[in-house]
Amino acid sequence: MFQRFTLSTYFQGNIHHGLWSGNCLLCAARAPAGKDLCPACERSLPRTEWACPRCAAHGAAMEVEGVACGECQTHPPAYVCTCAAFRYASPVDKLIQHLKYHDRLELSRLLGGYLANHLQALNNPLPDVVVPVPLHSSRLRERGYNQSLEIARFVAQTLELPVNWKDAQRIRPTVPQTELPREQRRKNVHDAFMTGGAFAGQRVAIVDDVMTSGHTANALAESLLRSGAMEVRVWVVARA
Repeated sequence: MFQRFTLSTYFQGNIHHGLWSGNCLLCAARAPAGKDLCPACERSLPRTEWACPRCAAHGAAMEVEGVACGECQTHPPAYVCTCAAFRYASPVDKLIQHLKYHDRLELSRLLGGYLANHLQALNNPLPDVVVPVPLHSSRLRERGYNQSLEIARFVAQTLELPVNWKDAQRIRPTVPQTELPREQRRKNVHDAFMTGGAFAGQRVAIVDDVMTSGHTANALAESLLRSGAMEVRVWVVARA
């Protein structure tokens, strides 16, 4: 049974701050009981619709609904499918940015709750374990937390799955993918991850905040498969 996580806040810039005020997280209007957003802001969320089942690409990348996009047919990724709760667009992009860059850790409850709710609505068979995309130790020291792990905690709690973050490591620092042109992103994360034998024979779900080109998820999926994972899928809050 899905447990909805509530997070309402007082006004602070574009995203409000403070727990359980009963106000909409985005606009500070009164929110219905047990809801994080008012009805207008809830309707404004850029939910994923017509998307590639393999990489969750949407819009012009898709030719036939339910069929993998041309890129996935030509160059199949190591993961078997991708589930994204939203498109990376306003206002979800701002929520993710505030979690990722402004120490708004409480937003992981909201975003993780939306992702878990989306996954439950799909009613697909569940994996054996959840693996958040790891940060390199230097980035983790700088930021103080891994936003993907924080999201994964709430997804796993809701779906009653274990989280294994200890046996997946980013072994070299990488430039943020958003700072690179598309053709350099694959090289940037090539052999950036190391995973352990704990994943042998397991069906794994990678959890991340945003998927852009998909190269980061693919590099981690390749490492998991080399470690003996039976299958790898990707769960993200938003797809760019």
